[in-house]
Amino acid sequence: MDAHELLGLAPGASAHDIKRSFRRLAMLWHPDRNPDPHALEHFKTLRAAYESLLAELASPPPEDGPPDADEGDEQAGGTTPRGADRHHDLTLTIEAAFFGGERTIELDGEDACSACAGSGEEVLRHTRLCASCHGTGRTPGGHGLAPCRHCAGRGYLTKQACPSCHGSGRQRTLWPVIVRLPAGMLDGEELRVAGAGDAAAELAPGDLVLHIRLAPHELYRLDGRNLVLERPVSAPRLLTGGELAIPLPDGIRTLRLEPGTATARTLRVAGAGFPGRDGQAAGDLIVHLQPRLPEAPDEAMRSLLEELDALAAANHSRHLPDVALWETRWLREEPEEP
Repeated sequence: MDAHELLGLAPGASAHDIKRSFRRLAMLWHPDRNPDPHALEHFKTLRAAYESLLAELASPPPEDGPPDADEGDEQAGGTTPRGADRHHDLTLTIEAAFFGGERTIELDGEDACSACAGSGEEVLRHTRLCASCHGTGRTPGGHGLAPCRHCAGRGYLTKQACPSCHGSGRQRTLWPVIVRLPAGMLDGEELRVAGAGDAAAELAPGDLVLHIRLAPHELYRLDGRNLVLERPVSAPRLLTGGELAIPLPDGIRTLRLEPGTATARTLRVAGAGFPGRDGQAAGDLIVHLQPRLPEAPDEAMRSLLEELDALAAANHSRHLPDVALWETRWLREEPEEP
């Protein structure tokens, strides 16, 4: 089916008409609003038709012969007149920014009232006595009686203000826009969606400029493209080493923990952080390990801890050097002479 026919437009429709028609049909066929199982495919078809018609307007086919004066001025300027760009803040979770993908946002807009087709008036089924002049068609003026301006001197009304738009001829609309987010967008970056901005009559639509905002996260924080998190670890595990599971947006990753001291330390994995984009490399994964001692030990654990303490005490100078030094100095059988 032809793109104009899909959108219910006549050939040669303006960018303003194209955008208005797509808005109306998008509200009807968007899969978040329409339970029809074929709604998603039809919505994509409508969007493709909308984008193709706007592309044709932005790049008209060449014509034979020299350009007229208006075309020459336009070519000299190097740009096609467009509507204003629309700016919108888009807040993402770190997980959503990590993966990217399609996201539907709804933009506030204004269009002609569908109930009155933008006229601001509603035709009454039955004529009604004009309340301003009480049916006389005249009201007191500066020089006597003058024709009533509410009923044009007829004494009765055939129309009233449209109750849907309160006579303004305009109504607020929500326009769904599907945005393709690249993976790895950072807080403060911008994403431009061509043709999704404002479109005045006879002008190509402007762009939608999305300002990315990343919501605070309970686990992750970003340092540039480095993905940083803190993980509590039992002190015995820090001593013995082994495998350590780390949660990432794309799943659990197991890291190798080398044996060491039971103190805070940091693991760093190059390239395992936030995805790179626009030629930038991916960030690193940085895990700050926080040692934790066992709490509320039961009988079995107390027995093991006593055995561990006895093993450590048997060779203080190696396993507990600070304890060994303290005991050597302060637990003498005879006090030092002054």
